[in-house]
Amino acid sequence: MTGSTLPWSIVEFIYSSTGTPERDISVRADALGNYVGTVPLSEGINVIEVIGYHGSSSGQARQFVLIEYAGLYPPLALTIDDPLDGFVTTERILTVNGFSGTDAEVVINDLVPAVTGPSGYWAANLLLQPGDNAIRVVAVRGDETSEATITVTFQPGA
Repeated sequence: MTGSTLPWSIVEFIYSSTGTPERDISVRADALGNYVGTVPLSEGINVIEVIGYHGSSSGQARQFVLIEYAGLYPPLALTIDDPLDGFVTTERILTVNGFSGTDAEVVINDLVPAVTGPSGYWAANLLLQPGDNAIRVVAVRGDETSEATITVTFQPGA
């Protein structure tokens, strides 16, 4: 949090959330009255009381700030980018790839782990059976799960 007050004032941040008990941080404003304080946020509602006071005065300025923090990650998404649903191939080995968001574990057909990159892109090679092959992809990150399914047809010797 940043702001300004009287030069050399003390600014105290008292904070709490559903995830942390009440704590405080104090910073001193610079010669121009500017201050910066870093308050760690917990997922959910965070209540921060900002109190400014100057040593030469008995007065205080108070303000409450409510911040709702959704967490580090957006909701878990999952796409199958290639191949498209209904794809027909004459190749027995198929590379499937897509996007799952960062830090997700991706598994295909409850058996084949995908190789995931730091940006959330994933890929896996599958061995197809003749005819229609249902490809079910599941991404898991913590308590979140996302699923996508496509069907690919393998026509050997076509």
